[in-house]
Amino acid sequence: MHTLHGLGVSGWTEKARWALSHHGVAYRYREHTPLIGELALRWRTPNGPRPTTVPLLIEDARVTMGSFNIARRAEELGSGAPPLFPASALPTIQRWEEVGDHVLRIARASVLRRMLDNPRALDESLPPFIPGFLRAVSRPTARMGVSFLARKHSAVADPEAAIRDTAIPALERLRAELRGRPYLMDEGFTYADITACTMLQFARPVDEAWWPLAPATREVWHHESLAAAFPDLLEWRAALYEKHRRPPPRALASGTNSASAA
Repeated sequence: MHTLHGLGVSGWTEKARWALSHHGVAYRYREHTPLIGELALRWRTPNGPRPTTVPLLIEDARVTMGSFNIARRAEELGSGAPPLFPASALPTIQRWEEVGDHVLRIARASVLRRMLDNPRALDESLPPFIPGFLRAVSRPTARMGVSFLARKHSAVADPEAAIRDTAIPALERLRAELRGRPYLMDEGFTYADITACTMLQFARPVDEAWWPLAPATREVWHHESLAAAFPDLLEWRAALYEKHRRPPPRALASGTNSASAA
């Protein structure tokens, strides 16, 4: 059995989950806790690369880091499903993976900045073992975790400027390239569609069935002006999810362990 370590709110983790789901690869899921989970993650991979981030797929004697590499590994492990990486799509996939990675980094910086200004979202970010009546008094710990992530990933200092200068042009380019089509490639659904549509998570999070979020956390992931500017792309993403993404088990999505994942 494979084990996927990830962050439930991460676009990179979602890309890895989607690829594993597409290829029917069964796996256990473990929710990573930033800051306090760093040493545990390294302890679980004593013979492999020293992981510094998730998603991370652990097999018996193999460690695969990063959503792109996990998606490629899922293609090797799976059987029967149409390929996500057909040779004809590789240049398009590589291009959108690079663009999408830049946008997800901006999204992460934007969300972290907004979390620091939202006490309820900070409370919701705490590990599930902390009871509700202790969450408010534990808020400094949550703030420390958010600040740690911002430093660890060198979050941009001005997310709104980065959205204007990088994220919006990327989404406009996606709109132009799709030209109203259901997929980026004429051949059909590929990893290019997965990595491109994940950019939209911080315009408006995908529906609760696929991406359960606590109320305040969903608020900080919703960027009203972006959502208003790209309603057609949000509709395109919704169609992709309806057709190609099976909702994960509730236990998996909420961050607890699951014997397998869809």
